[in-house]
Amino acid sequence: MGEDPFEILVKEPDRGLRLIMAKHGSQLKNRIRTIVNNDELVKDVVSETLTTLFVQREKVAICKDPFAWMMAIARNIALKMLRQEKKNQKIAIDELRIVPHSQDIEADLHYQEMLEAVLSKAEQLTPMEKKIFIDAKVHGMDNKELETRHDLKPQRVRNLLSTALAKIRRLLKGS
Repeated sequence: MGEDPFEILVKEPDRGLRLIMAKHGSQLKNRIRTIVNNDELVKDVVSETLTTLFVQREKVAICKDPFAWMMAIARNIALKMLRQEKKNQKIAIDELRIVPHSQDIEADLHYQEMLEAVLSKAEQLTPMEKKIFIDAKVHGMDNKELETRHDLKPQRVRNLLSTALAKIRRLLKGS
């Protein structure tokens, strides 16, 4: 099945949308779930994204990377729906301090995207480098905690962490 569903979308919209969902549906839903944690809202975002794809199918077909375009559209729709949902909720005045602003949502999303990118690169580290790196940078453990948890000497922890960081930097620059 070497057909590009985004190109098929122009001539056969129904078939194109079905092919897009068959090929990219799970990735699309997973991407939306990183932003939205409500299954009904995920369905709404998927539906709205497909509607946008349908309406702008000619633009999508000539797009350099239609998959990335679709994912960006889904992200924007999800954020828009989250903002709208927050506006529609009736919240007690005392609770207003805990409602995240759209900038917080953007920052959280950006953090999650960066964390996913770094963790995917961490898969290329040695098992011990990976453990030390994740415990230090994701779980926030200091060197003393790393020494205790992994039963390592201080210099070994510093070496592993230094090597892991250098590899991650190199891998991220290459991508």
